Amino acid sequence: MTADKRRYIVTAIRGVLVLTGAAVTVAVLYSLSTMPTASSSGDSFVRGLSYLFGSVFFVLALGGAGLGIALPSLLGAEDTLAFDRWQRRCLKGAGVLFVGGFVVGLVVGLLTQLQFGLLLWLVAIVLGVLVVSCVLVWRLFAVFVTALVRLIAAETGE
Repeated sequence: MTADKRRYIVTAIRGVLVLTGAAVTVAVLYSLSTMPTASSSGDSFVRGLSYLFGSVFFVLALGGAGLGIALPSLLGAEDTLAFDRWQRRCLKGAGVLFVGGFVVGLVVGLLTQLQFGLLLWLVAIVLGVLVVSCVLVWRLFAVFVTALVRLIAAETGE
């Protein structure tokens, strides 16, 4: 497979993961925020289940978007966001949390009870999303500092 074809495939998969994750996240947040209030007739159980499943879908959608951002670092492909070496290492760690959390959660769920494995996997996804978010903020800050240094250098004539 040529490098251009591989880059195209990775970019397409990344785009699908990030856009789908973002769209599902927004849709879940909108549906949970516009849910009618519970009446006193006792439908709080159904409402609680909808919040529980909505939260699980929210975490999974964020995990999909985070995996999409970390995907080029996991595969060793070129990244258009130009992460540096340490940022790519952090993204690889987030990818290990996403994929490894699933494997460990599955094993724990099969050996003990399934809900413990699911909880472990969801916690790993949340940690992975936090790592990806921190790396994105780190990269944004690096771009800001680089632009500021260039602006100052242009102003002083250096």
